Amino acid sequence: MTGSDNTFYRRHKGWTAFLLLVFLVVVFQSGRRIILPNEQQLRHAFHLKVQTWFPEAARNLAQRQGIHPFRPEDASKDRSFPGRVILIHGLDDPGIMWDDLAPILWKNQFQVFIMSYPNDQAIRASSNFFFDSMQKLAQTNSSPVFIVAHSMGGLVARDMLTCPKINYSQAAAAGKVPDVKRLILVGTPNQGAQMARFRIITEIKDQIFHLFKPGTHWLHCLLDGTGAAGVDLLPGSRFLTQLNQRPFPGDVPIDIIAGMIFFSREPTDVKNMLGDGLVSVNATRLNDLPLIRVPGNHFSMIRNLTRASTRVPPAIPEILAKLE
Repeated sequence: MTGSDNTFYRRHKGWTAFLLLVFLVVVFQSGRRIILPNEQQLRHAFHLKVQTWFPEAARNLAQRQGIHPFRPEDASKDRSFPGRVILIHGLDDPGIMWDDLAPILWKNQFQVFIMSYPNDQAIRASSNFFFDSMQKLAQTNSSPVFIVAHSMGGLVARDMLTCPKINYSQAAAAGKVPDVKRLILVGTPNQGAQMARFRIITEIKDQIFHLFKPGTHWLHCLLDGTGAAGVDLLPGSRFLTQLNQRPFPGDVPIDIIAGMIFFSREPTDVKNMLGDGLVSVNATRLNDLPLIRVPGNHFSMIRNLTRASTRVPPAIPEILAKLE
């Protein structure tokens, strides 16, 4: 190696190492189904082990999660509600997705509930947890509900409503869970999301948020799940293949709202592919169900990026119209 070559290497070794790391990550993510064909099962099994090793911490987390009212019960005493709405978030959402929609629904006289869950676990585990939470809700009030779901939350809701082992329609007929009047999917990757391969970025953000939250266990990053949801979200995953082969819940209308970072009334293939930046427009499709396109990225279509903003996120009027 000549002196000039050595100088070039020293100057650019940082970039060289970075590009090599990116290359290795892309190779691994592209071939992870071959390298780890049972990755989802391994991650889910490890999550169950963690819950076994730390049962008290797992119970405490489960008690804090589930379906809870957006406003305290005493604030609802003298109000009459046109309906009950359950909001369920997606992957690695620390609880801020409903900062704009929940207050607007409350102002429009809806009774609002927030559903939270260990969102990094297998989606099937989350749908079972959702079903258990619906059973608890029905013990106090079994009147019908609307479900508004963002991103992966839509897959959790769909799985709960269509899984033969859960048999939600039979449980609803027996009064064990509330009837679901409508399911609204916002940015839900019904056909999967390639960006799930790189979900470590949103996972770090989620864990930093919880790190400064009072009462968070030091093992929250594992109790919240061990990444099985990210595998379920990959296009063509075993979970999505089974879910999309099932018939729709016949008595539950489903609406789909898709975001577009480059919004157009007559979108091109490229704009559809870019979608909301994380989920393409085509990935939100579900058979022949109509699609509502709104401007915005995966987050800004449903919430403002700053609390000071007075903008009404474009998906919110569409949701209100469906609830009416």
